[in-house]
Amino acid sequence: MATDSWPTVRRSVASLHLDAKNPRLGRETSARAPREIIQYLFEHDKAMEVAKSIAARGYFPNEPLLAIKENDRFVVVEGNRRLAALKGLRAPGLLEGPFQRQLERLSRQIEVPSEIASVPVTVAPSRRATDRQIAGRHIGTPVLAWQAENRASFILDKLSEGYTNEQLQDQLGFSLADIQSARQTRAIAEMARSLDLPEEVKAKLENPRAKLFTTIERVFDSSVGRDCLMVEPHPEHGIRGTTTKAEFLRGFTKLVMDVALGRQSSRTLNTSEDIRDYFRSWKSDEHPAKKRGSFVPADIIQDRSVTASRSKPKPSAPKRSKQPSNTVLPRDFRVRFGNDRLRDIRRELVRLKREEFPNAGAVLLRVFFELAVLDYLQRTGELPAIIERIEKKESRTLPFGVPTMKQLVPEIKRIAKAKLTNASATIVEKAIRYDPSAPFTISELHGFVHQPDLPSARDILQFWKRTEPLFRLMLEQDQEGTAE
Repeated sequence: MATDSWPTVRRSVASLHLDAKNPRLGRETSARAPREIIQYLFEHDKAMEVAKSIAARGYFPNEPLLAIKENDRFVVVEGNRRLAALKGLRAPGLLEGPFQRQLERLSRQIEVPSEIASVPVTVAPSRRATDRQIAGRHIGTPVLAWQAENRASFILDKLSEGYTNEQLQDQLGFSLADIQSARQTRAIAEMARSLDLPEEVKAKLENPRAKLFTTIERVFDSSVGRDCLMVEPHPEHGIRGTTTKAEFLRGFTKLVMDVALGRQSSRTLNTSEDIRDYFRSWKSDEHPAKKRGSFVPADIIQDRSVTASRSKPKPSAPKRSKQPSNTVLPRDFRVRFGNDRLRDIRRELVRLKREEFPNAGAVLLRVFFELAVLDYLQRTGELPAIIERIEKKESRTLPFGVPTMKQLVPEIKRIAKAKLTNASATIVEKAIRYDPSAPFTISELHGFVHQPDLPSARDILQFWKRTEPLFRLMLEQDQEGTAE
């Protein structure tokens, strides 16, 4: 796969890092923690099939992983599913739910565990040097192909890294049509995510494996669909509108809603005639009208208030830090209603820099979070009833007389829903349960105690950003929810 001049060496699996820039991971890849990347590859990219194969037949070393050295770490840029499978088989606790149980069973089938402790790795001189091999393996080959949006991201990322259109064609094999298609794919996806839509529809659009955009893009690829939506292909922007932005958005919003809610699918929008029949079924006021005007996708993506102006104003959320601090907790965060121990821990966490002390910061933040919840429940008078309820349900006295973090999760959700805005409560809920769509959760905080490749400064920041509304509620506001 790589050139003969690149060295191939054996490296321990524990020393190899998954690639946060892997196109399989979709958007905002840099925000994903290592454990979340592994979970993602098992949930969305069939890493479990690779793990089953390794458990049944052994690991075949004839095709080395491809890695580069970045920041003194070996990052695998090709073979992330294999690396995720190896890490999962060696440490099933990296995974959540059924995947963990499956891996525990599979790992017991491996007769000689040391055979998957280290694997051959070909080390390339730079990330750019690997682009040709990676593009060739995942575009139209037997290797599990990327989704359309992942393919588009790869092409557009190469352009942003300095490739010219000619270099993409000559070196990586992408035609001008591929480049234009990538721009159109990105434009459609980002415009759809910019719409003011119900939460259940937004969740579907954020799902990296829901093939909604493939169906929507089929409409844009059809001359019938472009005529009805009043858009045309554009080499730089992907598409360009031939009517006003407002007119286009009316029709585009209906199309996105119909596909996301299952009223239309790739089967019902399969041919040009299907697409024509679909638009004929629209009411007259649902069609974009021909008006003097034009727009490009950036006009919609950057102006997210176009369709949101009719929505009701939402209650304000608790104050948030304006700029991310470089410490575990920002200095503007105060403990006004907590006990002395919480004040002491807060004093340390506002001095600990995430980059310099990620391990100490992560562990202490985890302790701080649990103590803050217990203190709040004690101050509000709810803790005794919660303990009694849990002990009655489990028919035993709680060790140390207090609930575990897992037992407190329902109470945290209840508090968040009752005291915070809907948006803030949703963010908090994602942080206190495993959620692959969230960049970081409390599951990763638990994992710091057991896993060697965690945490990072970004991990700590992500958890703080998601729990900040709850922290400020519990420690900066009184029981009535008002600031001191």
